[in-house]
Amino acid sequence: MAEQMQHVFGEGGLLSQHIEGYAPRQQQLEMAEKIQLILTDSTILIAEAGTGTGKTYAYLAPAILSGQKVFISTGTKNLQDQLFSRDLPTLRKALAVPFRAALLKGRSNYLCHYRLEMAQSDPLQKRHYETLHDLTVWAGKTNTGDLSESDLLEDNSPLWPKVTSTIDNCLGQECPSYSDCFIAEARRKAQEADIVVINHHLLMSDMALKASGQGEILPSADAYIIDEAHQLPEIATQFLGNRISSHQIQELCRDSIREMEQDAKDMAGIRDYADKLDASLHGFRISIGETDNRTPWLTLLEKLGVKNKLADLVESLNDLAEQLELAAERGKGLEQCHNRCSELMATLEFFEQEHQDDNMILWADIRSTGIVLHATPHDVSQYFQKWIDDKPTAWVFTSATLTVAGKFNNFSHQLGIDDAETKIWPSPFDYARQSLLYMPHIPVEPSHDDYTTHIIDLAKELITHSQGRTFILFTSYRAMNIVAEALKDIDYPLMVQGSAAKSTLLDEFRSHGNAVLLGTNSFWEGVDVRGEALSCVIIDKIPFASPGDPILQARIDALRERGGNPFSSIQIPAAVIQLKQGIGRLIRDPKDFGVLVLCDPRFLTKPYGKLFLRSLPAMPITQKMEDVAAFFTDKV
Repeated sequence: MAEQMQHVFGEGGLLSQHIEGYAPRQQQLEMAEKIQLILTDSTILIAEAGTGTGKTYAYLAPAILSGQKVFISTGTKNLQDQLFSRDLPTLRKALAVPFRAALLKGRSNYLCHYRLEMAQSDPLQKRHYETLHDLTVWAGKTNTGDLSESDLLEDNSPLWPKVTSTIDNCLGQECPSYSDCFIAEARRKAQEADIVVINHHLLMSDMALKASGQGEILPSADAYIIDEAHQLPEIATQFLGNRISSHQIQELCRDSIREMEQDAKDMAGIRDYADKLDASLHGFRISIGETDNRTPWLTLLEKLGVKNKLADLVESLNDLAEQLELAAERGKGLEQCHNRCSELMATLEFFEQEHQDDNMILWADIRSTGIVLHATPHDVSQYFQKWIDDKPTAWVFTSATLTVAGKFNNFSHQLGIDDAETKIWPSPFDYARQSLLYMPHIPVEPSHDDYTTHIIDLAKELITHSQGRTFILFTSYRAMNIVAEALKDIDYPLMVQGSAAKSTLLDEFRSHGNAVLLGTNSFWEGVDVRGEALSCVIIDKIPFASPGDPILQARIDALRERGGNPFSSIQIPAAVIQLKQGIGRLIRDPKDFGVLVLCDPRFLTKPYGKLFLRSLPAMPITQKMEDVAAFFTDKV
């Protein structure tokens, strides 16, 4: 078996012959050989593969050559598209073996013929008539119905939920457009394929459906390979448990009226009850307040009027449910609305209780666009344990950032995986030669009022030495905006997160070649800028999560009550992973060079700072700005 991977990845092997500029890497070969064994033996591997290992090919090649049905799950839809449209076709050519591949996304990515038709007949959507017409024309041409292939809808377009389906409103095989359904076709292809590329959100949706006994989305498979696996516990938290949104209730009101007008015109009372529900939702929304935040539900329940407005909302849902039950036999759409109404009532019961649930964290996500009430599990490991026990198949969890100080305990504990093999393949990059770690002396703690002033002074000096070509990564929008204002007169192009789409900012950053980009969370990972355009990464603070987050706070409180240490068990490991992601932006290629700047003095003054530093690549360290200047003089 090892010979097969050597033939693919070794000197003069298949990849060398078919990929221009391909350079064999021992780490990549070893990883491919290990994954081949895991797939053969149906066991579990948790693997950290440092930046530049080439892990994508290291798992794709053995997956293809195994002849098994393998699900590949990635962190984002962009990565999904890259795997399916670029990496798999490259390997198809290089390996010269036949295999069927399919791309499967969540249902909200696919145009729904039935919902499109309903939107066109909705007088409220008249202002979007032109776009709806264009979508109808596109629907006749597209093979997949994947809206990302079209530029007709922006990501935040209000039309998006109007022309796609949800698990709530999909009519399934009863749909008049079922024979042309893009989702059904995508799932059929996934059923028949050998390699199916999905994303973590879809994987977790499937897991949540199975956990609730409501069926499944994905067909069974012989193996699961989870890339960017460090994101999985957080995404699992979003999907397991229950939630109810104001958007779901508004859609139910609209759909109930529309289905009544289509199939039960003599039951006009449905409109009255739907309008009453909409009004109750509005009253409930006002009682909660308009300020954007994430807050514990029991704190909200203590606010004046919230409990009464919640009772009104439940009563209005119940009244509409009674009307829809009478109408359900008139049409599949009305039956569906009745089922949705019953499910929403069952979920709201979670939030009528006035005491903390030991298993669930109840919280609200309040936004100007609406509100979502969440019942989130304290611990997702039990779900994973059951899921993996129920699927005696091969599992590979991989990412460039899974360990804390060389140990996998934190990740495996979060997923409840006890019997996995673990392996670290360090980055093949020569950090000792390619990089420098600068840890400046800042005389105040990050909580001090003057701290940001020091960051501004440092950034200006560093940008001068690096001649632009800098990312500054922040842990808060507030600090980012203060620094952005202070840097607006620098001699280099300045880009700030939020001023344009992330992809646009990155394209501009690359094309300028001497720009400065300021970003928060979303720029810490999944960003690939190779070459001299990015030669300096400045990190303002240790990325500890906000203790005000209701999920984090509830987990901290629960662990503290059990006598545990939340800071060392929860907060530090999460910050280490986030920091490693941020650092991974700097060196993306064997020819890259750059300076990493860790501004936070706590790396050197606090005992836990050593844990962070032990988690970094082996880089030369300095506290002198002259060394930074010399590094850039030497490299430029």
